[in-house]
Amino acid sequence: MARLPSEQWLIQQIGGIVILFHEYTEEEIVRFDPSDDNAVAQAQGVIANSEKLSPEDRSLANFWSGYFYAYASGKLN
Repeated sequence: MARLPSEQWLIQQIGGIVILFHEYTEEEIVRFDPSDDNAVAQAQGVIANSEKLSPEDRSLANFWSGYFYAYASGKLN
């Protein structure tokens, strides 16, 4: 789990799914399978285009989605 710079949004892997959500309302921006490169790419597009996230939050959310992908695909081993 990672808290984004605004301290309102979290990105977390729960089971086999990564979810980017608002900590207090649980409003989701995106959820995706981190082992599926197409799903990750689509999620990064949603993150990049989200008007709810600050530029810093978008940057870190994309970083963490890449991290979850690298871990799920075995690229960190």
